[in-house]
Amino acid sequence: MTDHIDDFYTARNLLYLGAYPQALTSLSHVHATSSQEPEQQSLKHRALLLQGTTTMLSSLPTALPLYQAVHLLPQRNTPEAIEAITPLLTTANLASATFAAVAAQVLGELGRDEALRILAMHPRSLECVALSVALLLGMDRADMAQKLVAKSRGWAEDAPLAQMAEAWVALHVGGAKYTEGLYIFDEMAQAVAAETPLLLNARAVCRMHLGQVPEAEELLLQALGMQPGHADTLANLVVCANLSAKTLETKERYLGQLRDAAPQHPFVSDLDAKSAEFDQLALRFTQ
Repeated sequence: MTDHIDDFYTARNLLYLGAYPQALTSLSHVHATSSQEPEQQSLKHRALLLQGTTTMLSSLPTALPLYQAVHLLPQRNTPEAIEAITPLLTTANLASATFAAVAAQVLGELGRDEALRILAMHPRSLECVALSVALLLGMDRADMAQKLVAKSRGWAEDAPLAQMAEAWVALHVGGAKYTEGLYIFDEMAQAVAAETPLLLNARAVCRMHLGQVPEAEELLLQALGMQPGHADTLANLVVCANLSAKTLETKERYLGQLRDAAPQHPFVSDLDAKSAEFDQLALRFTQ
């Protein structure tokens, strides 16, 4: 695993698997020392934020740099968040893998280069490695992501977070790797002993790529039933509806729900950009 015992190992993995209630329960069972309390509190409020509970964030003080970084998570990947987090990126603060992981998430894709630099400071932190893999895949650098995953196998092969990173790479590489990714996500769902929208979506995406569209739709509808406004579920349902030749009404319904739930979702932004580009091209031919 890592060079020291991680008392929050279970909670951290549950957090990344999308099992937020279970992560919160796991955290409540850890009798944290005074030195462990900042990490416990940061994980707790991250889980609350990810399950949509933003009101509890006001109870987290801002005395510590880590807590200040957590407060910026709702505005992650924005110029304002990057400006606010930059003064906190000191050598002393970045010595903490927990702070580095949260800061990298605040920086997001807009601050990707800086985020990767920060994460690289903690090559034995599973969370930092997994976040690096996600950022590299966003840059279409599957080759570099694969190298990171391969290195982590030597010390974290059985860790759920390491396996998830490997599944992300498999999805990006495609081909025969889709089956491998599906197998990993299926194993994770069994390990958590509870379905989560995140895992259901991951498995659905694998099945869509494998041509198993009805099975993918079933998984997505299950995810939608668990969390009606889950943005990624709605985005994947739009794709699934196209693949299965659903009616225009069905596609528009899912897309409308997605716009209401997450108007800035990458799927919506990309669709609107392509639509505007098409309109501009069409205008040239009508003039």
